[in-house]
Amino acid sequence: MRSLRFLPAAIAATLALTAATLAGAAERRIVTVGPPVTELVFALGDGGSVVGRDTSSHYPQPVNGLPDVGYMRALSAEGVMSLAPTHVLAIQGAGPETTLDQLRALGVTVEVVPETPTLAGLLDKVERVARLLGREAEGRRLADSLNRDLAALAAIAAQAGTKDGAPVVLGVVGGGPGGLMAAGSRSVPAALIAMAGARNALEVERDYVPMSSESVLAAAPDILLVSWSLVDRSGGLDPFLATPQLALTPAAKARRVAVVDGALLMGLGPRTAEAVAELTRVQGTSPQGQP
Repeated sequence: MRSLRFLPAAIAATLALTAATLAGAAERRIVTVGPPVTELVFALGDGGSVVGRDTSSHYPQPVNGLPDVGYMRALSAEGVMSLAPTHVLAIQGAGPETTLDQLRALGVTVEVVPETPTLAGLLDKVERVARLLGREAEGRRLADSLNRDLAALAAIAAQAGTKDGAPVVLGVVGGGPGGLMAAGSRSVPAALIAMAGARNALEVERDYVPMSSESVLAAAPDILLVSWSLVDRSGGLDPFLATPQLALTPAAKARRVAVVDGALLMGLGPRTAEAVAELTRVQGTSPQGQP
């Protein structure tokens, strides 16, 4: 067992005993961290092994009845170990790393799943989690289903193309107290936009950038991609579209907004096709270039 120097001696001793007890148990007890990982574990048929989840994981519905171990980037070893897990499956970026090291030192199997915002990254994520769970066959079926659904949506998007080219989509997320951030080229919204056959409004080599009126007006987005939670925090769709940075854009003026579950903007997972379908639907409501 690795050093427990990160923890007070009494807590470390108690948790070490818990981990040792679990090491001999046959039952797998999983704590999932990050919506994509939580949803994948359930989609692959191992939801019955999940004993806890992070604050941001709310789908599928049964996870809401499970203990909450806290914000994915501010986990504590004590909180996680109170659930006596044998495994922690966490999305890339979860932590802090010291907490993950503490859990490993206590004998918990900790697996960090990469978040690569591309279709290939999504399929690799499915394969990786399926292998970790010993559910390779279920993983192949899920990957095939995602491939079929996304290919069908890409074909629909291609048929809806116009002489003016693919529509420009701006991904918008909350960025702290009252601030808004725009999705750059390394973000999950950018991946969804590409899968829907559209163009990202801000092709900067970053995940998110502060949203300024000047940059947004210059990008002239035809469609906005946003979460329901951000719309609700804004007071509804009308107040959201009246935000100074957005109000004068073609998208706001035409009210062309794709609103999706916020978890779909946090990482690619088994419901990714739902977000792409919503973007495809909005593209088809008033194709660019038509009167």
